[in-house]
Amino acid sequence: MKSPDLILFAKQPIPGEVKTRLQPDYSPEQAAQIAEFLICDTAKLAAANWPSDVYLYGAPGADHPLFRRLAEKFRLHLTAQADGDLGLRMLTALRQGIERRGAAGVLGCDVPHCRGAILELAHAKLARGDNVIGPTEDGGYYFIGLQQAPGALFEHIEWGGSRVVETTLLRGQQLGIAFDMLPKLTDIDTGDDLWITAHQYEPLRKFLYNLLAGNTTRPVDSLY
Repeated sequence: MKSPDLILFAKQPIPGEVKTRLQPDYSPEQAAQIAEFLICDTAKLAAANWPSDVYLYGAPGADHPLFRRLAEKFRLHLTAQADGDLGLRMLTALRQGIERRGAAGVLGCDVPHCRGAILELAHAKLARGDNVIGPTEDGGYYFIGLQQAPGALFEHIEWGGSRVVETTLLRGQQLGIAFDMLPKLTDIDTGDDLWITAHQYEPLRKFLYNLLAGNTTRPVDSLY
C-alpha cells in the first residue's frame, strides 16, 4: 500500500489579489479575509482526515505569515507553487508528490465543507493504486489524485470554464487513465457560491455574519 501525499493549493490572502470574483459584493479586504478562512478550514480538515503527509503549496510563494502559522499548527510541509498556468502548477506538484510517495492528490482550498470521510476515501483509493477526481457543480474539480501525471492531462484546458472535468475525463480515457469519482461539491468562487455553501456549512455562516457585522477577528486566530 502506498502512503500518498495530499497537496493543498492556496493563494496568499492579499487584498486585491485573491477572491476577486467576490467583488464588488465584498471589499478587497473582506475577500482576503474570506480566502484566509477557507485556507484555514481546509488545512484543519486535511490535517484531521488525511492519514499521511500534507503539503501546502503557496502562490506566488510559501513565505506568508498565514502559511507559516498553519504549517506550525498542523505540521504541514510548505513549498511554493511552480510558475505557469494552473495546469502546469498542478502537474509539477503532482509529479513531485508521486516521486516522493508513488501517488499524490491536489485539493483546492475552496471546499472547506468537504467531509472528512471524502478525504479518507480519496486516500484509500490512491493508496491501493486508483486515480481519483472530485467534480464541482460548475464543471471543474476540487480534487485530483494520480498514480502517474502525464502532461497531456493538463494541457490546453480552459481553467475556470465549465468543461474542465469533462475534458479531463476524456483525456484520461485517451491516455488509459480511469478515474474513480468522489461526490460532487460546490466550490466557492462567487458570492452566490459563498452563501449556498454557508447555508450548508455552519462555520462559514458564522464567519460571514461576524465579518459583515464588523468583527475583525482573524480566521487563523480561532485555530489557537
